[in-house]
Amino acid sequence: MTDGIALGWVLVLAVSLGVGLGWARSRPGFGVTLLNRWLRWLLFGLALALFLRTMDWAGRPYWALVPAFVLAAILVESIYAWLAVRALSLSRIPVYPEYRRTGEDSFWPVAAYYLRRKQEIEALGFTKQESLEADLQDEIRLRSLLYTDAGGTTRLQLLFVPRAGGRPALFAIFTTHGEEKTLLTDNVWLPLGGALPPRWVLRRRPFVGSLRRLHALHVREAGRLGLEPRPVGEDLVEQVNDEQDYLDQVGTEEGLLFPRSQRAELGKLTGPGRYRIWKQMLLLQIFGKVGHG
Repeated sequence: MTDGIALGWVLVLAVSLGVGLGWARSRPGFGVTLLNRWLRWLLFGLALALFLRTMDWAGRPYWALVPAFVLAAILVESIYAWLAVRALSLSRIPVYPEYRRTGEDSFWPVAAYYLRRKQEIEALGFTKQESLEADLQDEIRLRSLLYTDAGGTTRLQLLFVPRAGGRPALFAIFTTHGEEKTLLTDNVWLPLGGALPPRWVLRRRPFVGSLRRLHALHVREAGRLGLEPRPVGEDLVEQVNDEQDYLDQVGTEEGLLFPRSQRAELGKLTGPGRYRIWKQMLLLQIFGKVGHG
């Protein structure tokens, strides 16, 4: 590869990355985010290889330099992810936040992306029941809306997750089948972190941005389980917080979280807990793959 061809690739990728970042802000989907991340790594590898070749500081060919620098960029990201997990453990951000009702009803930002999500919810026959928020850190809050379907057997939780690129609308669909199974289908981009309770079945689909498709996958999985769903509880806020406490309890029993009495001194996550979240973050960031273990 000549210097001119390499420079051309650097310019093409730089323009593609700029266009992609602008698109990601208007369509905050996981697939776009993952693509932009890989474009950024490839641009870093090409640009650094071109710089070293131009300065005559490296005699190796581009085909050997570029992959090495891409791997170096991934290594830096992995180190950053480890530091972020450690900071999370020592911060005041709760692993499983407690929700409270809020009288505020204007959660939906004014943009075409959110309008489509709202229309999908209405088209599937879900009815809004509660507006919630949870404190994460300082003035940062996690906002959420709770819906139930027409039959009153499925709960939909809409999450507006604070991120640097905006607040994507993520979905979590719950159906409980008697006392045997709780089926959860979501498109959350975050690692699971804690341990999954024995009677829970989780199907995480970060690439599925459409609620219609996510709901169809949930219904199909519920049919495969072959169990009759039971009605959702009357107090949805209490139900959600009870589930958060249950997940915290299971994570503590599995040795992933310190007991609450020790968290002020030791942090929230044990060594195995930090490693699990770090590994799941890397799987998501590099391959878009969700790991539960």
